[in-house]
Amino acid sequence: MTSLRRVLVVTLGLSLLGGIAGAIAGSLVAVLVVAITEGIRSALDIELLGAGAAFGAPLGAVLLPIAGWLLMRRVPLGRAMLGTMLGSVAGGLVGWFTPLHIDVIGRTLLCGLLGFALSVLALRRTAATTAGVAGERSSMDVSA
Repeated sequence: MTSLRRVLVVTLGLSLLGGIAGAIAGSLVAVLVVAITEGIRSALDIELLGAGAAFGAPLGAVLLPIAGWLLMRRVPLGRAMLGTMLGSVAGGLVGWFTPLHIDVIGRTLLCGLLGFALSVLALRRTAATTAGVAGERSSMDVSA
């Protein structure tokens, strides 16, 4: 497989996984917000899951490949997905419940992006110190 083809395959795979992770994270934020504000029964709604997924999937599909190639090349794929999902969910929840008088959806998305970015930086730092000690290779590293 040529180098360009390998890069394209990995990028498409990251985009697919990012879309899935983004959909899960968006749905989780929506469900948790409704569960906290209105109760668990109200949170068990398929339309709610779809709305959260509709916001999260496109963001994840774009952001995970970018972050993976630029900042998380040495981070194992599973850790990258789980860490960025947790950061996005935490940021989204902070954004929803922050008492600012601006658009709540925009605020939630912005804080979710900030949570994603902070988790990427934390994962990069952790992987850099771990890889420096152990000499590990990442599952995202295609330079072989």
